[in-house]
Amino acid sequence: MKRASPRLSHDPAGPADAVRDQLRDRLARLRAAEFAEDATVVVSELLSNALRHGRPPVRVACALRRRCTGRATLRIEVADAGPSFDTTLVRARWRHPSFTLEESGRGLFLVDALAGRWGDEPTRHGHTVWAVLYGADG
Repeated sequence: MKRASPRLSHDPAGPADAVRDQLRDRLARLRAAEFAEDATVVVSELLSNALRHGRPPVRVACALRRRCTGRATLRIEVADAGPSFDTTLVRARWRHPSFTLEESGRGLFLVDALAGRWGDEPTRHGHTVWAVLYGADG
């Protein structure tokens, strides 16, 4: 299994466009452009949440893994120094009859739709929200 785990640089004062562009470029160099469209949406949403609700520093990373079967996975992580949250409660809120897409929480709803799996892990210095995208069988 091959693994590439690049960090993407993010300037908190600058737009998320730079992170999306770096991710697209990195995926193209790794011959994994199939992930680009969904990955840029996912990284945008996770980064936006970290900047809006988290605390600095914010770190963005991704890891591409190619299985011996030829199937690739892309894990996107956005870490910040803010508190962790319960993903079960987030998902339960979407199922509640009063939930509408006009409310906040649409970003993670998109992540849930695009990613095969996603979650939030507490760390010593905050938490990391992650999402895994699955490529086509190779």
